[in-house]
Amino acid sequence: MNPLVETGSGRRPGILSTILALFGVLLLYPLAGTLLTMLATGWRGIDPDFRLLDPAVMSRLRIAQAVGQVLALALPALLLAWRHSGSRTPFDAENLSWLGLGTRPGPGILAAASAGMLLLQPLMYSITELQNLLLPYLGEAGRAMLRDQGRLELFIRKIAASDSVPGFIGVVAVLVATPALCEELFFRGYVQKSFSVALSPAKGLLLTGFIFALFHLEPSNIVPLTLLGWYIGYIYRKSGNLAAPAVAHGTNNLAALLFLEGEGWLSGFPVASGSHSLISMWQWWLFVAASCTLFVLLIRRFPEPAASANSDINV
Repeated sequence: MNPLVETGSGRRPGILSTILALFGVLLLYPLAGTLLTMLATGWRGIDPDFRLLDPAVMSRLRIAQAVGQVLALALPALLLAWRHSGSRTPFDAENLSWLGLGTRPGPGILAAASAGMLLLQPLMYSITELQNLLLPYLGEAGRAMLRDQGRLELFIRKIAASDSVPGFIGVVAVLVATPALCEELFFRGYVQKSFSVALSPAKGLLLTGFIFALFHLEPSNIVPLTLLGWYIGYIYRKSGNLAAPAVAHGTNNLAALLFLEGEGWLSGFPVASGSHSLISMWQWWLFVAASCTLFVLLIRRFPEPAASANSDINV
């Protein structure tokens, strides 16, 4: 049986109850984020130019980001799944299994999940850059989206900055690993699973991928984020295990973090002299075509979970 449509011994997920739970969590998340941000900054908030973000404040903001993800995404996922799994507590093996944490994925599945995400990076980058070229033609609305995107990128650079190896490891733990696990627990473990039961696995995948993109509140990146969400949802459906989408999500976050770090190193090279220089090169589009071809081949041959893995509980 497909793990994404197994309902457990509790209450079967319904479309209305899933939508209400989804709206509740999506309202809770920004409220929790605002409160934790105010606590981290000593109730001053974040100034528009990010000038008050000294190293001590940045450390507290990273911790606030991680705590917010755990409290507003991971914990609700565990509690919501508890209604459907029939388990005695939100943290026991039966509830974790309902969310997709009940089996050990093979190393081939995790490697393929990560490789697929890396192969998607050139296409997603190209879509984002093409959108940035087109947004000014939408008038003030498009220019406002570009300004918002620029401020978001500046904030991410500030919060991801580190000047030591231990500091970089801490950034990876907080900004890469924590969101990958918490967001996947909620979006794939609870939302996609519930929509798959209430509607169908295919509809659950498509709907959750789009909701996942909207959750990030980045209108200029809605297309690449939706593609990312659909890919992660596909490998969750294919593997039936939450570890695969978590690894893929973490790979994407780590790639973005390394890209930010690498921008400084590339500042002296011609490829970094213009914001759209890469997509103006025909060689780049050959690279994109090659990565997309390899991605399709990988998707068509994505490893199936071993039959014996279903008996191995990994909590």
